[in-house]
Amino acid sequence: MKTPVTVTCSCGRFRATAHDIAANSGNHVVCYCDDCQLFQHHLGTADEVLDEHGGTHIFQISPAKFEPIRGHEQLACLRLRPGGLIRWYTRCCSTPLGNTLATPTVPFFGLIRTSTQTVDGGGDVEAATGPVLCGVYGTYANGRPDEFRVYDKAPLWLLLRFMRKMLRWRFRGDGKRSPFFDAGSGRLRVKPHVLREEELAAAIERREAPSKSG
Repeated sequence: MKTPVTVTCSCGRFRATAHDIAANSGNHVVCYCDDCQLFQHHLGTADEVLDEHGGTHIFQISPAKFEPIRGHEQLACLRLRPGGLIRWYTRCCSTPLGNTLATPTVPFFGLIRTSTQTVDGGGDVEAATGPVLCGVYGTYANGRPDEFRVYDKAPLWLLLRFMRKMLRWRFRGDGKRSPFFDAGSGRLRVKPHVLREEELAAAIERREAPSKSG
């Protein structure tokens, strides 16, 4: 059964609905890559978002299924480096939201699971998204979980599963209904902030701090 999931920021200024969430409507993966970890350390949300192994739970959905309801002006985005992935968060309280590419022609939104997300009518968000398909980029993980298989990179079967869904979303024109891009020009609605060298260095230092102290 497809379920709507309410996405709010920590301070409550931003609110959105992720529509039609179900195990077969997207891909539930855990990403352990260093960039996903650095994103959380830059925002200061690593303790709230990353699991014990440094993983980020991501549910890849069509961007057309993500509907901001309140606080549109709070949408902000950044790139860790020039040309990098577009990583979305709220400017009001730095709640991470998810990631996209810099173009709507590859329509997907990697919704990041946070503690502020709820299922309409009650229920568990993880149950709505279905079980984790796998973990990816496990070379950056701090140990390995026992609940699912972790790959050093993204496996071919997962890439094919993603491509099938993304092509369906593109055929439907979901990229033109993305809240992150202007439908007419195809440009990002918000100019991404590219981290300065000192900002990236600070995030790296925070990521490495636990191992240094240990």
